[in-house]
Amino acid sequence: MTEYYFEDFESYSEIFRQHAVYMAEMMKTLDDEIIGNGLPPVGRAKELFRMTMDLTYHADQSYKKKFDIEEADFKLTTYMSQDEVISSMRTALKDEFDRFLDVSNGNK
Repeated sequence: MTEYYFEDFESYSEIFRQHAVYMAEMMKTLDDEIIGNGLPPVGRAKELFRMTMDLTYHADQSYKKKFDIEEADFKLTTYMSQDEVISSMRTALKDEFDRFLDVSNGNK
């Protein structure tokens, strides 16, 4: 995993700061809506953050639908490249196939 903050701290921290400001604003919006609807306040920033992150999935889906944004169906984790995923899958399939052949040939 590339540590962009280490390679270019100024540019990275500017983008990070923007994300932090917007995330905090979304957390405040969620907290205001919860309280405004007569529900008890969440109370902890960690829990409010988790709820906000969970809600952003649905908001992202609605945003993509509204603006007709299409993405590839296959997404990778940030920790592995596409080639690494494919290589891992090939290795796992080969191992399972080899195990299957050993079992079907009577070798246990």
